[in-house]
Amino acid sequence: MSLQANDSEAKDSQVNDKMHAWCAAWKDALTLLLSRLAAGEWRLEEDAAAQEAPTIEVGIAAAGLAGRQWFVWRAADAAKLLQLFLGEEVSIATGLDPMQREALEELTRQWCGLASTALKAGFGELSFEVVQESAASHAGPPAKCWTATDGTQSITVNLYFDSQRESFLRQPAPSTQDTATPSVSSSGVRVDELLRDGNLQLLMDVELPVMLRFGGRQATLREVLDLATGVVLELDREVQEPVDLVLNGKLIARGEVVVVDGNYGLRVTEVASPQQRVNSI
Repeated sequence: MSLQANDSEAKDSQVNDKMHAWCAAWKDALTLLLSRLAAGEWRLEEDAAAQEAPTIEVGIAAAGLAGRQWFVWRAADAAKLLQLFLGEEVSIATGLDPMQREALEELTRQWCGLASTALKAGFGELSFEVVQESAASHAGPPAKCWTATDGTQSITVNLYFDSQRESFLRQPAPSTQDTATPSVSSSGVRVDELLRDGNLQLLMDVELPVMLRFGGRQATLREVLDLATGVVLELDREVQEPVDLVLNGKLIARGEVVVVDGNYGLRVTEVASPQQRVNSI
């Protein structure tokens, strides 16, 4: 095989990896979002693209990133999604009413927030915005079609790109083999090197944000909008249960809440291993 052929295959692989990473982040984010909404486990599978009228479209733009992408649902699937979000029966005939449109946009913004976290490692900081723009005159055929199911119901969504976003995702990712700076945190690779070399002391004075988590719950959009002074939200944890100490979203210890000089504190009763705590950095 010629050197030119090898270079071509390597370039194609970079393109495929970039497109795959982008789509996988949105797929995983939607899986997580649906599971949170329904307080159950959802699975997403790639499907043959489904285009059935009437459809509901939501456009997505990203600050500093050319092009647009759209999520397109059949009306019946959009109704199922909103029903999970609002906690009440939803009916969509040919289009969304203003309240349904606002709810779907808010739901999409939550999806964008989860996706931006997943995309950060490969694409940097991205800030997404929901835009009022139809895909019909801008997008080509669907790039992806996913069907989500919890075993009792299913929701299908199509992902479209315009030519600019498609072009961005078709460009090879820049090579970082010789110029990349080792990560000290999220990947854990650099931390492992420090552990092996006995240089963990270099990190000892780095300040890290930790927080106490008293519990959580699923809330419908109606409950959120109805919040007012004096309203009590019941969490999923009893008062006698220990609270969580969290670092970067990962549990590192549990304990009892105490008061220290007028401030809240934590008396630790359970703690993760040193390796687990390092891996949460």
